[in-house]
Amino acid sequence: MRVTLPAIVTCLALAPLGLQAQPAPQPVAPRLVIGAPGQCQMTVQGAARPCSSGLVYVHHSNGSILLSVQSGRDVTIGFEADRDSQPKPEEYTLNLTRMHTSIDGRTAAKVVTGTCQISMSTDGQTWHRAVCRATDRSNQETVMTFTGNGRPVTAARPGQEGQAPAAPPPRQPAPSTKG
Repeated sequence: MRVTLPAIVTCLALAPLGLQAQPAPQPVAPRLVIGAPGQCQMTVQGAARPCSSGLVYVHHSNGSILLSVQSGRDVTIGFEADRDSQPKPEEYTLNLTRMHTSIDGRTAAKVVTGTCQISMSTDGQTWHRAVCRATDRSNQETVMTFTGNGRPVTAARPGQEGQAPAAPPPRQPAPSTKG
C-alpha cells in the first residue's frame, strides 16, 4: 500500500460527511479503508452517468460505512449505510440511508433507501462485483455497478501506518481482508 492512499482516501471519505444540505453528525475518523480496483458504470433513472474509478470502502469509527466512486473530474458519489450483513464470507450487503454527491469539494446529501450488494472472494482479498441501488424520496433511482479486475484490494487503517497489516476482525461489519 502506498503511504499516500490512506491520506487521499481519508479526505475522500470525510468530504461527503462535511458540508451537507441536511443535518448530519460531525465527521468521524475512518477505521478501515479498502480500495478495490476495477471499473464502474452508473445510471440515474436509466440514463448513463460518468463513473471513472474503482471502488473505495470506508468503515468509520461510529459504525457508518461509505462506498464511493468517482463520477468525473472532482466529482465523488458516495453511498452511506448504517447497517450491514455478511451471511457468507463472499456475500456482503449494505443497507443504504444516504447518498452523497461532492463536486469540487462542495457536498450535498440526500436520504435514500436501497442496498449495495458486494460479491468477493471468500478471503475478502478480491472484490468481484458490487451493485448499489439507491432510491431517493422523489423515487429517482441511482444504480452503480462495479466490476473488479481480479487484482487484490488494498486496505489501510488510517492512523495505524507502520503497524501490522490491515485486516478487519473476522465476521465483523467490514469485509474480510488478509494483510
